[in-house]
Amino acid sequence: MKKFLLLMVHGMITVCFVSCAAEVSDVEENSENIVNLNVWHQWTNESNQLKSLYEAAVAEYKAMNPNITITTKTLSTEAYKTKIAAEFAGRADSIDIFYYWGAGTAKKLVDANKLLPLDEYITDLTKILPGAISAFEFDNKVYSLPSFSWVMSLYANTELFAKADAQLPATYDQLLVACEKLKTLEGVTPIASGAKDGWDAAFIYQALVMREVGAANVNSMLKSEATFGDDPGYAEAAAKVVELVEMEAFGENPLENGYDAANIAFMNGEAAMRITGSWFANQVYLNEESQINPDKIIALDIPIIEGKGEKSDYVGGFIESFWVNKNTKHKEEAAKFAIYINEQMGIAAYETGAGFSGWDVEMDERNLNPLLIQIKDLLAEYKTGVFAWDTALESAAAMVHNEQVQTLFGSDASVSEFIEEHRDLLNK
Repeated sequence: MKKFLLLMVHGMITVCFVSCAAEVSDVEENSENIVNLNVWHQWTNESNQLKSLYEAAVAEYKAMNPNITITTKTLSTEAYKTKIAAEFAGRADSIDIFYYWGAGTAKKLVDANKLLPLDEYITDLTKILPGAISAFEFDNKVYSLPSFSWVMSLYANTELFAKADAQLPATYDQLLVACEKLKTLEGVTPIASGAKDGWDAAFIYQALVMREVGAANVNSMLKSEATFGDDPGYAEAAAKVVELVEMEAFGENPLENGYDAANIAFMNGEAAMRITGSWFANQVYLNEESQINPDKIIALDIPIIEGKGEKSDYVGGFIESFWVNKNTKHKEEAAKFAIYINEQMGIAAYETGAGFSGWDVEMDERNLNPLLIQIKDLLAEYKTGVFAWDTALESAAAMVHNEQVQTLFGSDASVSEFIEEHRDLLNK
């Protein structure tokens, strides 16, 4: 009996060993077919809708492609830019796909042979809106596809304007008058500015330059086809920034607050205006901590400067996208995911009101908030756009530009020094 029991136990152990070994073998065999893609982006805040849209798209992709795993790394915008530059100074081996900006920002990486062209992986360009890939093409090669675009607008709190008996500004002169009236309201800053973040400060200057010089001329300058500073509008726009700072249109110490603080000030009713991108429309409507009535917020054109530029000019465009590291070990898988995530982010961003899609496909507009519809109507009248300078310029020049604009927000601002620094920077 003992021998029989021992034989049974031995047999069970043998069966278990063989079975377990087979199971481990299957896992090992299957794991060889698993491809892990490392994806980087800059949406760190859990309340950022783009972050949740990305995560939903990734979950769907993994369900459709069980052999693909996605590992995502995030950093806040400024830290992200620095880290990406440091990684691509080498091989960036820890990155397969990454969120980045086209035009001049990406050109440095293209010139350094760091990015993978997607031409052989793209199956249908007819789904892309005309002109939407201009920021992603270099030397007749397509390095990425658009996800969503943005447009700069002037957001205004009509309730505060009514209290101050101020007119919604269509011109720069009307903006100055409105700021003076809004300053009389206790605890209210006329224009919320996050000048502590250089790119947010630069938005103010870029909006005024676009109106002074015209989008077409700014584009020529950014492409080195025209000389910075030859048109007096470059200096006049800088002088207008200083004028607004000195009249405390941005408050007493505009360099103390960054982007997030400026948004909060506007949404708390502590600022009457905010100049920023169309992505802000959803924050106005969806932020649960906002203390303003979103129905009292209106989106306006950047005020024109009478006798200058074109009313149909605007700041914005298709510039944001996901790109593929040329050194990835999984070129085909990475390329296919980059194409997928760009389309899905474009569609989802539009359907949820976070941006305007670069894809000519059927989309659901039922959930668009009224503010984004206003911006969409404004965009329908626009003709010539100019990218934000920190995406049109190469990264080193973009950083200096942003820092130089911040000097215009300081107490010792010098327009002449600002112009000379930019001449040295851009006229090479």
